[in-house]
Amino acid sequence: MSIYFTNSSFNELQFNPFKNNEKYDDTWILFKLLDSTSFRQYTGGGIDGIFQLVITKKNIDWEYRIFDFIQYETAYGKNIILAVNQDDYDAALKTYGNHCYKDNFLRFYEKKILVHSTTKEGYQAIMSDGCLKSWNMLKEEKTINEDKPIGSLLGDPMDYRDYIMFNNGGYSAERVISTKQKGYLEMDVDKPYIAGARFYFDCEKIAQDGLLVRDGAHLKVKDYLPIDKYLIWVATPSVLGITEETTPRIFADKADKMFEETFEIGL
Repeated sequence: MSIYFTNSSFNELQFNPFKNNEKYDDTWILFKLLDSTSFRQYTGGGIDGIFQLVITKKNIDWEYRIFDFIQYETAYGKNIILAVNQDDYDAALKTYGNHCYKDNFLRFYEKKILVHSTTKEGYQAIMSDGCLKSWNMLKEEKTINEDKPIGSLLGDPMDYRDYIMFNNGGYSAERVISTKQKGYLEMDVDKPYIAGARFYFDCEKIAQDGLLVRDGAHLKVKDYLPIDKYLIWVATPSVLGITEETTPRIFADKADKMFEETFEIGL
């Protein structure tokens, strides 16, 4: 494993200039930091080239993301291309200090709630098992028949399959469900889909128990997560009083609103 430093203008995503211009293989990964206000984050590109995480300094936690990424990918033995200007790297290093990508406490910018969405069938299985499981665990148990997880459409690294992915609300979790149902990347949150269930977990407890993993792009838990200890609430169409056929926007907005009003916790 090595770290290869370049600047934020780096844009060679097909052929590796650090290895005789060969095609990238899955041992290589790219982090890129931009000073832009047009977007916050992009992940992908691992199908035809190098998998990359691109973020902007618009993110309040950009300094932490750089070194969470480095620590996480180092743990998996990746060759890291770091497209970060030297001044930004130095500032991030100073800010990050003695933090770790598995810090067992919430940082000042991290929210107290983690959200995870699943299909109707997935919800029934989770409640039966009493826990959330990673794609690899479900595959090993032959609970799922699919050959690849939905993240393969973005070229996600293989190690992502060992984790349960979370977010802090919004629409991204519902986009995943919509994409899974349709078999292609569906980013439109106003296109109909069949809503399943939306789980709300206590992020602080998960972190305190040493289960929270930060990879620079995601908050996640490896292998499995028991729901009896960490689950606060779960929203389903029947709980929200809506039909199963709805849109990601409607389902997420109604669920988040009911959660906040019921538990007086902001997302």
